[in-house]
Amino acid sequence: MKICILGAVNIKHMTLISHYLDNIDSSKHDVDIIYVDKYGIDEDIEVVNKYKYSIKIDPNWSKLKKIKNYYKFKPFAEAIIKKNKYDLVIVWGTYTGHLFKNFLIRNYKERYILNIRDYFHENNKLIFNRMKKLINNSLLTTLSSEGFLKFLPDSEKYQVIYSFNEKILKNCNNKNDIRYEKPIRISFIGNNRFYDVNKKFMLSLKNDNRFLLQYFGTGSDVLKKFAVENNINNTKFIDGFPIEKTSELLNETDVLNNVYGNNEIALDTALSIRLYYAIYLNKPILTSANTFTSKKAEELGLGKDINVYDGELLGDMIEDWYFNLDLIKIEALTNKELIRISNANNDFYIKLRKVLENEAI
Repeated sequence: MKICILGAVNIKHMTLISHYLDNIDSSKHDVDIIYVDKYGIDEDIEVVNKYKYSIKIDPNWSKLKKIKNYYKFKPFAEAIIKKNKYDLVIVWGTYTGHLFKNFLIRNYKERYILNIRDYFHENNKLIFNRMKKLINNSLLTTLSSEGFLKFLPDSEKYQVIYSFNEKILKNCNNKNDIRYEKPIRISFIGNNRFYDVNKKFMLSLKNDNRFLLQYFGTGSDVLKKFAVENNINNTKFIDGFPIEKTSELLNETDVLNNVYGNNEIALDTALSIRLYYAIYLNKPILTSANTFTSKKAEELGLGKDINVYDGELLGDMIEDWYFNLDLIKIEALTNKELIRISNANNDFYIKLRKVLENEAI
């Protein structure tokens, strides 16, 4: 079978593409990836033939100008797909789905898998109806959070797959013990775009020697600049890193930072990849109240909602919570959750293999 992974993003932002690649036998199937590169980088990915479309985006451009530039990717990708005559297209992300909607429905009805990883203005009736058609004409639609069912149209096509990368996590220290030496290392690991809330977080814990605030991943340089300008010295930054370095950064972490803010449907319904780091490693995680990630973390005894506007009280609260965690209770709960996650993901892998063998799912 000839398979195409289609994404209007860099490969490094195709979070857990391993869910697919690890379950496609490269001795039986050919896999191509057609993608956008907005960083001017070469990204290695095993057993995959790459078609890269380079694009330059100025973050200060209007949304319309950015969309127009991304739209140029469309004829490039469609020409390759027509030429190579793929049997299956894996569509990475809602934006990619909308960009290629008519092409997919016309040429690949029930021969594409749509992978939804975020909210995408589905409260807009036009976008909601477009999404409904995309989902109804897909072979299967995967979700990274069951919280998305709140805004998506009803369908029998959904399959939740959880953002759990066992390859990365197996290289970590599997058990988290309370680390009584200070500072407590609080880490945000991943693509950082929640600047306002984390700037306030840094100000609230500014130069508090009980804490080291670490920001690892794309976008962290924005926060580094803010820290320098405001003389915030209890910080550490790495702007971008290869995925293989994730386990090393997790081993340098006591508490995970998943403070995004709330009262936005995109934030309130997502399940963060950092939650899965927390579950597998029994690492505590700071969350924003009234979010789906907060609800799951609290159920497992791992999470603590914080308000970054609590100022001087915030440090005392975090310290008290961290040193009084019940790790025995947490481990019992996370072990059960890992079994549930594994069963759900295995269900998807079975369906994917059936698709590849042309069996009914």
